[in-house]
Amino acid sequence: MLNQPAEISLKVPAEREYALVIRTALGGVSVLKNLDVDAMDDLRTAADEAFDCLMHQSRKARTVEMQVYDSATHLTVVFQADLDPDAAQDCPDITEISRAVLETLVAQADLSLCSCGCVSKITLTLPKAVAQLA
Repeated sequence: MLNQPAEISLKVPAEREYALVIRTALGGVSVLKNLDVDAMDDLRTAADEAFDCLMHQSRKARTVEMQVYDSATHLTVVFQADLDPDAAQDCPDITEISRAVLETLVAQADLSLCSCGCVSKITLTLPKAVAQLA
């Protein structure tokens, strides 16, 4: 599924005030994809956590891109950070805490690390059977 173009793509500067832009866009996606209110709230909260995770690392993120993929059975939201390649320090391992928080909000959360140990991509997957209105 992720080999196809994203249905929705949004790239924002990696600055805290742009988390609201991501949340607002996901609210619109939730309405378009018929997610119930609880699934919408969980997705938006997970987006906040993903955005914060990507922003608060040893290597500064310059931008964060959100892509939404819709399949017959799942809705997948991918957050990818453009990390500063000039930062010299390695990142401490923060993946277990972030993963635990994200997995309380969505069915599946995958965190991808770059060679320095920083989280460069977070993929959130919601099964439509659970998330959609009947």
